Amino acid sequence: MRTVLSPVLSALVLTAVLSSAVAQEPPPAVPPETPNGPVEADAEPATATFEGIPWQLAAFRSGDELTPAIDAGRAAVFRFEDGRLSGSAGCNRLFGGYQLNGDALNFERNMGGTMMACPEPSMEQERLVMEALAAVTSFRQGDDSLELLDVEGVVAVRFAILKPTPLIGTRWQLTTFNNGRQALVSALAGTEITLELNENGTLGGSDGCNRYMSGFVVEGDRLTIGPIATTRKACPRPEGASQQAIEYAAALGTVTGYRIEGQELTLTDADGNKATLFRVAEGAATPGASEEP
Repeated sequence: MRTVLSPVLSALVLTAVLSSAVAQEPPPAVPPETPNGPVEADAEPATATFEGIPWQLAAFRSGDELTPAIDAGRAAVFRFEDGRLSGSAGCNRLFGGYQLNGDALNFERNMGGTMMACPEPSMEQERLVMEALAAVTSFRQGDDSLELLDVEGVVAVRFAILKPTPLIGTRWQLTTFNNGRQALVSALAGTEITLELNENGTLGGSDGCNRYMSGFVVEGDRLTIGPIATTRKACPRPEGASQQAIEYAAALGTVTGYRIEGQELTLTDADGNKATLFRVAEGAATPGASEEP
């Protein structure tokens, strides 16, 4: 038998169905509140622009004073990348982890490092920088500066963005090189090994015994050096100078890439290992800075 609803009853049934559908629809999501207002639902987490950039140590907290960094003979340069800090305060290589959350920044209390002894005041600078990093709780970044702040907002460490020295046209002085026996060794006392690359694609310098020359090719951060030719002067002193020249030339022959941090040049082999390390030679004039590879 067919049932026919009255107009009034039909209206009541339709109202009940619509009310049930509205009740089952989930409420709209409300963005979480922050001190600066609601967060946009599709907002991506902020990233620190200081990461992945080499930073030159400019000053550090010592007691109540902000002390300017000294030139300790080794570039005082730090990098922050993927939660890892690496660099030097002028003596040992330092490394450790950090946590970044907005503008909050904290470093691991026990950082690692090499154990090389350095003359004062570089060791004292390293110690004070480590202490200052342990006190950091936040950061403040400018166009070409980075300040790490303690819990009271006082500057604990200050950095300046590192401007690299040009590869070509700079006179570089060797500090260490791979002697072919998987060891990085310093140049012999009494010898000076230099390198200078020219705009015309030639290079030359002193190997601590003779003058040498060759050609090179640069493509981005890749560098290849041609066969080395040298003068033929005998070098009886200091002892080992002739062998050092042979090993230095062999190290140059393994080079496939380079990187520059401030006034330091590192030439690397195909595996990314260090072949030679140079610093800008004392008294050498350098052309205007260029982009780091």
